[in-house]
Amino acid sequence: MGTAIVKTPEQLREWRARLLERVHMSKETLYDLGRDFELRADERSVYEMVRSIDYLLGDDD
Repeated sequence: MGTAIVKTPEQLREWRARLLERVHMSKETLYDLGRDFELRADERSVYEMVRSIDYLLGDDD
């Protein structure tokens, strides 16, 4: 059985902000580069996590 992580929407937004700070990009830039497959492996991991957070928040594009 898997493990569930429970976070409030505010905690998810804070987590997303920290992830974006880690790669020194805005969400828009990260999404643009991610769609064009122009990210390094570490940036790609952040991109996937930000997309997952946005999905949970209902902010997915």
